[in-house]
Amino acid sequence: MIPFPADVDVAIVAYNNLEVLPATLAALAGAGCPPDRITVVDVASTDGTGDWLARECPAVRVRRLSRNDGPSPGRNVGITEAARRFVMLLDADVRVQPQTVQRLHEVMIASPAIKVGSPIVVHEDRPDVIQYAGGSLHYICEAINPWLDRPLADRGTKAQDISAAPTCGLLLDRQAAIEVGLFDERYFIGKEDGDFTHRICLAGYRILELPEALVLHRSRPRGTWLFYYQIRNRWHFMLKNYQWRTLIAILPCLMIHEPLQLLVLHLQGHSRVYWKSVAGLLGMLPALPRDRRLMRRIRKVPDSRLLKSDALIVRGDLSRNALVRFGKGGYERFLRGYWRILTSTVLAG
Repeated sequence: MIPFPADVDVAIVAYNNLEVLPATLAALAGAGCPPDRITVVDVASTDGTGDWLARECPAVRVRRLSRNDGPSPGRNVGITEAARRFVMLLDADVRVQPQTVQRLHEVMIASPAIKVGSPIVVHEDRPDVIQYAGGSLHYICEAINPWLDRPLADRGTKAQDISAAPTCGLLLDRQAAIEVGLFDERYFIGKEDGDFTHRICLAGYRILELPEALVLHRSRPRGTWLFYYQIRNRWHFMLKNYQWRTLIAILPCLMIHEPLQLLVLHLQGHSRVYWKSVAGLLGMLPALPRDRRLMRRIRKVPDSRLLKSDALIVRGDLSRNALVRFGKGGYERFLRGYWRILTSTVLAG
């Protein structure tokens, strides 16, 4: 067994996760991680997390936040207050496998351009089935997750550069994370991980996904309360990160996508949340000039090399409808064709 790397700290962000946190810490112990290298950022938990840690894991550092503003403030605390070059960032419901951190560390040491090491995320109750792998970002700012719920064995053993990764488990180069602006704490939840990893790639760094590095995630369905953040944050993401020429070029697609999104929400009885999210976005606009200055400062890679056009993820309750599946296929073909035209003309280079 490879010893736990001497230059890696671990930061776990927990919010009322006492049910799962002991298994997460036990997995780290099984990987050889010394407990004094672990910081648990307790995000205003009310389930006794802090008391349990003080009693059962006194060597683990606990950093308590007084209110819940989502996971990003806790992640930033874990990164900025780490003492070592690398930080293994974990959600409290994620268990590392015994050699996951070591394998990610090996490839990052061997290639300094790799600033994020990404494991493959599998379901805790179905560890032979992928939850996240091969991630990237669609140019209309939707996640691309081509291996969702497919067998782990089908993924193969080849390491792959990716352009988007979930932050339920990532090994980060601490200084690079700080350089690109850390996690945007305004997201609360939804696209905050995609925003951070997108900026890593935008700055010219690599994210390497390693198949032999696995984490197990206690996945669960997401509620409709997330719709507000998903809609608001998607537009926030595009306005702060995309080049203006990209936004102008994809405007015809957005003029189709937005009414479709509003129609789907209306049919599900959630049309009001769309307009609420628009109001939320307007409140974020005063900071847009500052956000875009950061993007200009760190940008080394144009949008045309970062953004993709591939299959979109549709909620399971919708994907079972034959008409929705048919329409989705035609819509995706249109989007792919339009992107090929853009990247060979106005967005070429």
